[in-house]
Amino acid sequence: MAHAKTFRVVERDGYRVVDLKASVVSWGGDAVGEEQFQRLVLVPREQTPPPLTGDLAGATLIRTPVMRIASNTGFHEAITKVLGVNDRLVAVGGVKSYDDALRARVRSGAVRQIGYGWHSPPALDALVASKPDVLLMSMGDMKNVGAKPRVEALGIPVVPIFLDNEPDYMGRVEYVRLVGMLAGRETEAEAFVAMVARNVDALKKAAAAQPIRSVISAWFSGGDQWNPVIRNADAKLLRDANGRNPFEGPDDPRKDSFNRISTEELIARGRDADCWILRDSHSQPFTDRAVLERFKAYRDGCLFAADGMTKPEADAFDYYETAVIRPDLVLGDIVRMLHPALRDQPFRYIRLDTRAPQ
Repeated sequence: MAHAKTFRVVERDGYRVVDLKASVVSWGGDAVGEEQFQRLVLVPREQTPPPLTGDLAGATLIRTPVMRIASNTGFHEAITKVLGVNDRLVAVGGVKSYDDALRARVRSGAVRQIGYGWHSPPALDALVASKPDVLLMSMGDMKNVGAKPRVEALGIPVVPIFLDNEPDYMGRVEYVRLVGMLAGRETEAEAFVAMVARNVDALKKAAAAQPIRSVISAWFSGGDQWNPVIRNADAKLLRDANGRNPFEGPDDPRKDSFNRISTEELIARGRDADCWILRDSHSQPFTDRAVLERFKAYRDGCLFAADGMTKPEADAFDYYETAVIRPDLVLGDIVRMLHPALRDQPFRYIRLDTRAPQ
């Protein structure tokens, strides 16, 4: 894997060993608990599996291709969709899918609801009833970590998805390859990752030919708290768009991409930024025009919001599904935001803010 840091794959005699390792990181904070580790042994169904002894002792055996998939996070659904195996989903988090056809299947009961991994452990009754070959399990907090052995004790192999721990956004895309190995869609996965990489390279080259511009991405969480992007994959997107982020710090997979700061610090460090991504779906309304007037981005009309590709009636946000594995699309928006000469197509996920006080 050229970019992934949270998992590696080793070829053996007709089967593969996958090691996954990462920490559970609190939202907007640091790692909690011990680092999590999982060893998977992927063996084709027609092949006799190796004994799970020696360095395979304690590993999870998965027969491939998997035909019944359970998932507890929206971006898993985006991965299965690009691989053409959404019809294999038998359980998902809930009814907030951006994909209309999948959401209809969930609402009809054809696909079970086990709860989203950011809020709670999977609902075991619904999970068992769906009879999955595997559970793709994002672990947003330690409650999910505690639930994992209970799921495994029920005979359901768990594939931990540590995508959010990847410090490079292309490391996130590599998870398409992992699910492709599970589903027998490696050719499709390789082609997808190569396509995203080509698009990213072209965008980076175009942006690098433009003058560098300063940019901040910080949303308001209420009170006197703002959440600026500081590190990891989200910060790399700003940097690769030839943007200079005054809040940028060292990458650290044991920390979330943002930290909370005060309005005073936001002004002190971000007031001269050329552009500002001000909002996303988590933001609280900020209406103090006197504060906004202190920012160059506001005065110059380069105020943007990550609120594109939404379906409010379904409470669905493609920014948290497809965009996670299509960083080229997000990077394209940021490049066009920062460099008007490159605005050759419409914005998709990040677009001009229409809700800021005028």
